[in-house]
Amino acid sequence: MDTKYYRDLIRPLVEGRKFILAGAVLAGYPTLVKQLRSLGAARPFIVASGRGTGEVPSGEDAEWAILDLTASDVIENIRVTATALADLPPDVEVAIDAWDPEGSAVMLGQPFYMGAHISGRPVWGRRRPEWEALEDKVRADAVWDAAGIPRAPSEVVAAAGDELRSGYHSLDRGLGTAWAGDAKEGFNGGAVYLRWVRNDADADEARAFFGEHCDRVRVMPFLEGIPCSIHGMVFPDVVIAFRPCEMIVLRPGVGNKLHYGGAATFWDPPDADREMMRDAARAVGDVLREWVDYRGAFTIDGVMTDDGFRPTELNTRAGVAIGGMLAGIRDLPLGMIQRALIEGEPLDYRPRELERLIVDSADRHRGGGALATVDRLQAETDTRHLVADGDGYREAREGEEADATLQFGPGGLGGFVLFRPRPERTPVGPSLAPRAVGALRLADEIWNLGIGPLAAARSVR
Repeated sequence: MDTKYYRDLIRPLVEGRKFILAGAVLAGYPTLVKQLRSLGAARPFIVASGRGTGEVPSGEDAEWAILDLTASDVIENIRVTATALADLPPDVEVAIDAWDPEGSAVMLGQPFYMGAHISGRPVWGRRRPEWEALEDKVRADAVWDAAGIPRAPSEVVAAAGDELRSGYHSLDRGLGTAWAGDAKEGFNGGAVYLRWVRNDADADEARAFFGEHCDRVRVMPFLEGIPCSIHGMVFPDVVIAFRPCEMIVLRPGVGNKLHYGGAATFWDPPDADREMMRDAARAVGDVLREWVDYRGAFTIDGVMTDDGFRPTELNTRAGVAIGGMLAGIRDLPLGMIQRALIEGEPLDYRPRELERLIVDSADRHRGGGALATVDRLQAETDTRHLVADGDGYREAREGEEADATLQFGPGGLGGFVLFRPRPERTPVGPSLAPRAVGALRLADEIWNLGIGPLAAARSVR
């Protein structure tokens, strides 16, 4: 089985059709645009939240409008973008109507836009509200318990009151506690509603934040080990599981806010832990299908502790690590398979073959990197080539072969830093996080971004 089977399977749903792509920066779309065009789609229309860092689609392959939205953090950016898509500016509406005068286009569903329409056109492959609701951090433990997955102890307490402070003391195993807020204000992620509480000052800031934004907070021990995730995918009669990925979650030198830095697939856990994570994904997928008739991809985030994998949160959507897993099969239309599943398209998906295709390729071809968002505006993308230097990186000299690239360009919060190690020059097995720390430290030195000192998690397994 190869990608050709799935391309041929999806082609009749794509060929000759017009698609609206919306919700991300323009630089996030080149791969999807090329994929759709290669399957016979008409030239798509992109409604981008901003330009973004890196390559953008060619004008021959796509038309677009850029909304140039701004926000103070990644969650506000998601919410501002969703609001803008629900009520597009008149000039964007006019441009879409000129591109699609017959009104036949559909928007490809994306997980952070819950509307059923955009500019009068339907959304195809839309995530259901009851699926999104299960991302609420205070609901996750019920899923783990129903699936029979070992987890760390936790308490869900009121955001306002003394229970938060008592939980901070009673659940501390020596590294502090992790506090995660509920979804009172809607979806949250990217560690924005997460606090690492180690002392009274951390607790005071966290109590003030959660008291303003949440009704309830989940408190659990802060777990030592490699932050990681596992993808599952739910079909009508089977759940498949992919391979573990590392989450690049870095620790601040000061303060209680963890740095979410993306994901990568270079890290390998022990084989027994890998299979335990895959079994956990299958068990959770069964629960999701039973509870809410779930379809498509999801992720379980957690930590590889000295006791094994312990889950921390559920994402009822594909996670950022999926890009790294598809590094060797970029032409696989997995996103379209996901949307077809959601829409109930009666296709011969052959899920077991899809599982083998993705896992085998992901084991052979590693990918991913690290990122940072900063509030300094950057109009153009500045790219630097790096070589490894001790526990960090330096800029490559003339004639030196680069080990990685480092980019600073436009982003939804002002500026965006992207670190990409070259797979063929990056070790497989160890955590990528120490290299990410070195790359972001160099970014601070080159561009004076104020990212500050960061540290990687310690492997304990």
